[in-house]
Amino acid sequence: MKKILTLVFVLSLLFSLNTFAQLLLEENFDYGISDNADITAVTSNWVRHSGTQGPAYNSVGLSFSGYISSNIGGALSFTNGSSGVNDGDVNQMFSDSVSTDDTVFVAFLVELDTAKTGDYFLLLGPRTIGTTFRLRVFAKDTTAAGGWLIGLSKSSTGTVYDTTILSYHKTYLVVGVYVFKTSAADDDEVGLSVFDSDAPQGMDFPILTVGPLGLGTTGDPVGIGSVAVRQGTNTPTGKIDGIRVSTSLADVIPVELVSFNASANNSEVNLSWMTATELNNSGFSVERKTSSSNWQSIGFVRGNGTTTAANNYTFTDKNILSQTAYSYRLKQIDFNGSYSYSKVVQVSTNLISTFELKQNYPNPFNPSTQISFSLAQNGFVTLSVFNLIGQEVKTLINRNMEAGSHSITFDASGLPTGVYIYKLTAPGFTQTKKMILLR
Repeated sequence: MKKILTLVFVLSLLFSLNTFAQLLLEENFDYGISDNADITAVTSNWVRHSGTQGPAYNSVGLSFSGYISSNIGGALSFTNGSSGVNDGDVNQMFSDSVSTDDTVFVAFLVELDTAKTGDYFLLLGPRTIGTTFRLRVFAKDTTAAGGWLIGLSKSSTGTVYDTTILSYHKTYLVVGVYVFKTSAADDDEVGLSVFDSDAPQGMDFPILTVGPLGLGTTGDPVGIGSVAVRQGTNTPTGKIDGIRVSTSLADVIPVELVSFNASANNSEVNLSWMTATELNNSGFSVERKTSSSNWQSIGFVRGNGTTTAANNYTFTDKNILSQTAYSYRLKQIDFNGSYSYSKVVQVSTNLISTFELKQNYPNPFNPSTQISFSLAQNGFVTLSVFNLIGQEVKTLINRNMEAGSHSITFDASGLPTGVYIYKLTAPGFTQTKKMILLR
């Protein structure tokens, strides 16, 4: 029931409060291939507001299937320490501050190596960082279970931990929400959901939720304009990557893509995919590449706007070559022009490369037999049956056909016993074979 309540809470915010949504921060830590003990040494986006050392830049990022900011650059590596040793706290400002009557969504990937007895490692703050820290995300070790728990508080009091045991050295997607309210000075609320890419639902449903909580906790801020990562004596150790902040959940998790598959079938490749929910989805640009070509758009499939219902989509690529490996991806485009890419699927074609007329089966036959043939290309095809003096006794095919393997049944009812000749004519190809009708 708690998960259902939290989903209702988040969706109600999404559809009622985000009229003027904007992406406020996108941090993929794409700062090169070399590690650095100080994130502020590789970028000016992060500013140290407390302490003297760290956090570090790690050139190896985090991955989470289906997440828009997965595995793009490196990651922020944080640890715990004491005064002067691994004690640095850093923050990055949003492009704009968010104030009352609005909602802030923050999503990030996290992978922990260790945790202690419980402390917060990520938070939201004012645009000019101070001590008004909100939406604090906590972690603490569960020694007996060999994992860790995630917790949340609106401010410095009222921390709530979920009882779901999370694994060390495993990447999770965390989505938090801060809701400004104006009725009182203590009615802002926060919530948090955690997603597991290995779970059957993937990004379709969280494995745990915390909140909504915060009612009655005083000291609501007048605005939020930064995200910060903290290192303390009791904080966990690990990596954070793919931070996205927006006033719209659609910018954080634009479309929940459940599946995306490709299969080759004779002269075409069939693509199919399904979404669990959609938000402001204009549609999907289908993109393709080979080992010798770059990504190019080959078609567009219209989306379903905003919906919480599951939708199935298909696209057929008929412009393909034989013996070729193709890669496909979807570029999901919102109505405002923002977009994100799906995972890449690959398929190899094994098309018919030669014309061939096969021997009928069975042979001899009475009264019907199967005639099979292969076409290396599309074109006009005729398949006719003649007697031994050259008279045409039956026209089986006389039309345009696609490349591939084909088969047709010849019914010789009404014809006398004897030897017959069947002839296939296609663009640049003619072949004949004999068959015996034996009554």
